[in-house]
Order: sequence, then structure tokens, then C-alpha cells
Amino acid sequence: MEVNVAVATKNGGYVLTSNSERKEWKKSKQFLAGEDVNKITRDKSGLYYAATLTEGVFTPLNLNDTWKPSSRGLNVRKVWSLAADPHADGTIYAGTQYGHLFRSDDYAKTWNEVTGLHEAPGRKKWGVDWGYGTTGLTIHTILLDPDKQGRMYIVVSGNGPYRSDDGGKTWKILKNGVQDSCPTMESGKKLNGSDGDWEKQLGEHLSGVHSCTHKMVLSEKKTGTIFQQNHCGVYETGKMGEHWNDISPGNDQRHGFPIDVIEGEKTSVFVVPARQDLCKKHNSCIQGQLSVFRTEDSGKSWKKLTAGLPGSVHTGVLRDSMDHDGMNKPGLYFGTSTGEVYGSLDLGDSWMQIGSGLGRVQGISAFVSA
Repeated sequence: MEVNVAVATKNGGYVLTSNSERKEWKKSKQFLAGEDVNKITRDKSGLYYAATLTEGVFTPLNLNDTWKPSSRGLNVRKVWSLAADPHADGTIYAGTQYGHLFRSDDYAKTWNEVTGLHEAPGRKKWGVDWGYGTTGLTIHTILLDPDKQGRMYIVVSGNGPYRSDDGGKTWKILKNGVQDSCPTMESGKKLNGSDGDWEKQLGEHLSGVHSCTHKMVLSEKKTGTIFQQNHCGVYETGKMGEHWNDISPGNDQRHGFPIDVIEGEKTSVFVVPARQDLCKKHNSCIQGQLSVFRTEDSGKSWKKLTAGLPGSVHTGVLRDSMDHDGMNKPGLYFGTSTGEVYGSLDLGDSWMQIGSGLGRVQGISAFVSA
């Protein structure tokens, strides 16, 4: 068996490769140099796809050598997310800037927009685009239900999660149960960079941050169970997003970007908390001890996991930068904005660095090959 960890970076991509023991790792040559790569995924046939923020989608002639553009009909070339349909060979979805969703039925050779999203609830309130120094209006997450053909979930940045049960023709917004305000920021604390009536700005900020879901993941064993990390907390639903339950760690650990779930004897949910109040130049960051948090009881308790992780960093872990492989004893991986990749073979109890010097890591995807 071979394990591949595909690393998408601000400047191209890499593949870290190991055998089933996953103790020693080899880094590939850089590919897609000069392209701003956000995510690399693979379909059932083993074909890879790269989402770039520069020139759309690329597919490889050779994984570690020659890639070619594959964006015909993709009218928005700033692509944040890709997902292969587990029910249909050759069907790929792409989420782009400005809140558009595209579909290909021929292995990304040609694309057509999923126009049903134009009529999604609240669509007219999305606006055209916005930035604030962040991603702006994008579809950054696409999840396809492996148990139900046609059921899919997306996350629209700043507007929260949506579900379609008919392949994208109609959509439902999924916000019920998410809190109306953010308890992580004290009412007397000034927003970074804010001027003037900062109390009013703070109130406006807190009223909307829970709409900003940073990442969602589906349970691989329980249909309808989903986990999300949003701007102000960690949430779980067993009802296909119809109602969310707050399972967040303590207030200082509510905010973060990535989330992953590994299901064995227990359901283990992993997040990487970040802070806003410590960061002078960024919207959020990690300073000091790099830590992963894990819950195995739906948030009743959380364990801080630091063994093998550096104790003095100034970095970030972005929304797509955590994933696990499909081995019987799963490996969990995450990458940092300062170019390191870490892996764990014991559900986060201990970590080892498996890659470094990669540049800003924007996406991590793990695959197993025979």
C-alpha cells in the first residue's frame, strides 16, 4: 500500500509519499509552479484534479510532472473547491469565487453552471463580492453524500451551509440552532483596525459571524451526521443540517478553520483553534503552542494534543488544510501557513513533521493506493 498526501500551496503543489507504515516520507518535485493551488482531489478512477485561484482547474498527464488546464466552460477561473461524485464516474463539482457552482460530467473536460443555486434562499443577500482581507464571497466547501445520490452540501463563505436533495436544482439553508452572537469576544474589546463607533461595529460583527462557516465534514458512517467549524464555534448535527448542536471547546478555543472526523470504535472530531485577539496583522492566527483539540464524546470533553508539535509558532492552519487517509489505522495530517506538514498515527496523541519548506499550505488531501 502507498499513502499519498497531496499538498496544495500558494505556489504549486507537492505530494508526500510513504508506505503503509508511514514513518518515512518522500517529497515529490514541485508541480504547477506559479499557480495558486487551493485544493487537490482525486476521483474513484485515481485521476487527480487541482483547483487553482489563478487559472481554474488542472488535471495531470503525470502526477509529478505535466498538468494541463481543464476549464472549458468554467466561466469563473478562481476555483476554491472540488469534489468528485461518488455515484457517477467522471462527475466533478467546482465551487468558485462570487458564489458560483459548476459541474462537469466528462472528467473536467467541460463545465456547466449549476443554475439552481441562483434561486437559493437568501441568494440576493450574498452580494457580488467582499474581501475584508479574507477569501471574499466563495463556495469553499462541497460535500457529496455517499449514501444518497443527488444530496449535496455546500458552504458559501459568509452565508453558511446549504443542502440540495435533487442534484442542485433546489436548495435549503441550514442555520437552525447556531447561536446569534459570538461569546469569544468581550463586549469591551475593540475590533482590530476599527475606528469610530467601535461598539456599533462590534455589534454588527457579532450578529453575523455565525453565518461564516469555515469548514464542514460529513460522517463516513452515520448518514445525516455533519460537523462544522464556524467563526465562533464547533457544531454537530445528526439531522442533515436541520438543527445544529454546539459542541465547542472553551471560549478561547471556539474560533478556528479546519475540522476533520475519524470514526473507529469512537467518533473522533479534530479542530485547530486560532485566536483573533492576539493577531495584529491578520484576522486570526496561532501564536505560541501549536495545538490540535479532539473530542470523542460530542463535545462533552476536549483533549489538547501537543506531543511532537512546536511550542513557539506564529502561523495558521487554513480551512482545507486537514485530512485523514483511509488506512485501517488512519493517519491524520495537517499543514500550516508557514509551510510545515504534520502527521499522526494515533488519533493525535503524538505528531511528527512529515514535510517542511513547502510555502503557504492551503489544502491537504490524503489518498491510499494499492
